[in-house]
Amino acid sequence: MTQPSSERYPNRLITTASPYLLQHAHNPVDWFPWGSDALDKAKREDKPILVSIGYSTCHWCHVMERESFEDDAIASYMNQHFVNIKVDREERPDIDQLYMDAVQMISGSGGWPLNCFLTPDGRPFYGGTYFPPQPMGNRPSWSQVLQHLHNLYQDKREVVESQADKLIQAVRDHQVRHFQIDPQMATGQEKIDRALVDQIYHQVMEDRDQRFGGFGPAPKFPRTMSLEFLLNYTACTGVQEGADHVLYSLEKMVRGGIYDQIGGGMARYATDPAWLVPHFEKMLYDNALLVDILSKWCAHEKNHEFEQVVRDTIQWANAECSHPLGAFYSALDADSEGEEGKFYVWTYEEFVAVASEHTDLWLDYMDITREGNWENKNILHRRTDDTTFADRHQVDLKWLQSEWRNLRSRLYDTRAPRIRPGLDDKVILSWNALMVEALLSAYKSFGDPSFLNRAEQAFEFIFRHMRSETGTYFRIYAGGHAYQPAFLDDYAFLIRAMIRFLEINYTSEGRLEVQRMTDHVIDHFYDPEQGAFRTSAEASLQSVLFDTYDNALPSGNAVMAEILEMVHTLTGEQRYGQMALRLRERVRFSVERYPSSFAQYAQGFLAAVFGRREIVITGAGSAQMLKEVNAMYIPGAFVMASEQEDDSPLLENRVFPGKTYLYLCRDHTCQRPVCTVRELVDQL
Repeated sequence: MTQPSSERYPNRLITTASPYLLQHAHNPVDWFPWGSDALDKAKREDKPILVSIGYSTCHWCHVMERESFEDDAIASYMNQHFVNIKVDREERPDIDQLYMDAVQMISGSGGWPLNCFLTPDGRPFYGGTYFPPQPMGNRPSWSQVLQHLHNLYQDKREVVESQADKLIQAVRDHQVRHFQIDPQMATGQEKIDRALVDQIYHQVMEDRDQRFGGFGPAPKFPRTMSLEFLLNYTACTGVQEGADHVLYSLEKMVRGGIYDQIGGGMARYATDPAWLVPHFEKMLYDNALLVDILSKWCAHEKNHEFEQVVRDTIQWANAECSHPLGAFYSALDADSEGEEGKFYVWTYEEFVAVASEHTDLWLDYMDITREGNWENKNILHRRTDDTTFADRHQVDLKWLQSEWRNLRSRLYDTRAPRIRPGLDDKVILSWNALMVEALLSAYKSFGDPSFLNRAEQAFEFIFRHMRSETGTYFRIYAGGHAYQPAFLDDYAFLIRAMIRFLEINYTSEGRLEVQRMTDHVIDHFYDPEQGAFRTSAEASLQSVLFDTYDNALPSGNAVMAEILEMVHTLTGEQRYGQMALRLRERVRFSVERYPSSFAQYAQGFLAAVFGRREIVITGAGSAQMLKEVNAMYIPGAFVMASEQEDDSPLLENRVFPGKTYLYLCRDHTCQRPVCTVRELVDQL
């Protein structure tokens, strides 16, 4: 019988800080963290390496651990024949990216847990995701996989070496393919123009789900970058259909089961097309992107429902994902008590006991039935908007909303004593930067100073606890210290958040720091041959890696293209703009062919076609005017205000004692200054 993990002698992972690695610290598997100890052992003993990758809130990672990694017999076989390495994908996205590419090439799909087998020098030769303890359908058992690969490595080494050579070369080619212009498609006259962005728009719209909102079939991810592209396209062109789909999609999401109707916060994705059944884990980055797109929608068009979701989601992050020193934790698990979603779902009887009065009304409002809508339980969700629901039940709208707030509070209090999902309490730089930017978007749209204060607290944590003495940054803070040099996305998201803060509180010191950090990224991450930025400044892996796609998170390269344009605007130095243009030209064909995977780049294409706008407000009355301008939705714009000149070209000869002026420029060509926001709007 397998021993309970708490009774085992810990393995090497016990000295790490990652919550995910610590979950495996009492497995009988002789796990190593990634590093020279494991890699040297593999070479010294000529053993294949197993790299097993996951993250702390991954449901199937927990399942495979219970079924296989806690089994003494399986662990003994692994320890005898393999060097076993555990990797937290959130700590080391570069390692995950390398071996995920390999597994996708082997099997045609990927996911977590990710299990990849390597030669002693780190070249992959086989891999997959979850393997069951017993054969299941066409999927072999984990023991069968281990035995087959051990025998293959011992008896047919030449096959392993040949496969590893071919696979690593395929991974290397894949990493750069989106930055290499296809000579068969290139005519020398390609450009980013209105026809291109129109084509991208129509391709994105073809993929939309007109019944349930969002894009594509289940599983349904929020894909907020595609939604923001559509919103920006409408703002630039006046074509309303794109914005209509954004509104419909966001309504379906925030009323669905993917959004926690009681506690706020959105799950990572829905397992069904109608957004009803979530994969219940809550990630910080998803909620940051949700707050950001909802806040931007409310700047585009007022929406009280969305504003409430923004406030509730920020309150969720403050209550359940806040480090006491001001940063944000990473995620909440899907599971509690070993069951996915147990914390969040309700039986009919549980709900009725709390509802007490107006029970039939609330059963209909949250679509509660005796049979349940998921595994004999109920996932709370709303099928319609409050106005329609109030009209159907012939009740006053304000009364409905007031009474729902009261019931929601009682449901929250009733749910609170349940055993909570596990918390991944590490702080990730890039995710925190996204949350800071989302808070700044919320502050701009709603003017609530608490949002700005919360963003400043997170900034302070980052600058105090995640920055080295030399001014470089660490990706992770956990166990009371920062570690792991930051990756491209960490720097890119942080620089962009700092630029957005300059739009609220401009200082010359802040501008100079943005330029310094941008130069650091160029010096340490830029690949002149590809015209793009590498994922990591580290060169020890078997392939150079590029953060190319917009997936759950924006691509670091797409965000760097935006940053380079904004730093060009802030400094007037052409080299930044030229670098951004080259990056976009290199990736143009991929954006055209696969816009759903390059939606953040596509937003930059819109700005390139319709013009990048700078709005500069100077003089004694600039602060109040800045709030009014920031509350408007103006995609592709950089906004700043200052009462005094400095050496930025945006402020040169624009500050006059006793005068307040607003300057609108497009691609460095300016219109005449005006004195009121109304006049500025007319120029826009």
